[in-house]
Amino acid sequence: MASENPDLREQVDASRGFAKKLELLVPGLRTYRKLEDLRAADELLRTQVANKLDSAKSKLEDLRKDMASQGDYQNLTKIGSLISEVQGLSGEVRHAAQGYSGIAATIKVGEDTLNRLYEYDYNFVNSAVQLENACSPPSLSYSSGQDASGFNAALARVKDALSEFKTAWEQRIEAVERILLK
Repeated sequence: MASENPDLREQVDASRGFAKKLELLVPGLRTYRKLEDLRAADELLRTQVANKLDSAKSKLEDLRKDMASQGDYQNLTKIGSLISEVQGLSGEVRHAAQGYSGIAATIKVGEDTLNRLYEYDYNFVNSAVQLENACSPPSLSYSSGQDASGFNAALARVKDALSEFKTAWEQRIEAVERILLK
């Protein structure tokens, strides 16, 4: 991952307290602790992505307010549907089911598998950043008398970024499901 996006696994490892470090020394608890820490890193990652989506939604809401205050009601439906989609995806990402790594878990998800999934998430995170950027000025802005074709082109870029994010999220879910089915 890029330097501006530190590896959350390292941060979780570094923040282990004495009790968690002690668990790493006990053979039966070592694997459990590592898996729980990977799950914590995954939860942090999904929270950060959901925050990016919330930021994109907020920018779209600001745009909608600008349009309404300037009396342009023609494009509000387009913006409203984008806001709704982004909000729904944010909730899905933020509240996605998280695996349990209990000592006697029914479905075993190993450390290598979780690490592969985490590495795969680069595209997932990057697509959220791209969506947020597409919703940010100057990529998407509104002023009265603005060229309609330019505004529609900017909206199309937001829709494309949203579609790319949905694809990355669906691929992530599919990867998780394949992991769990093995």
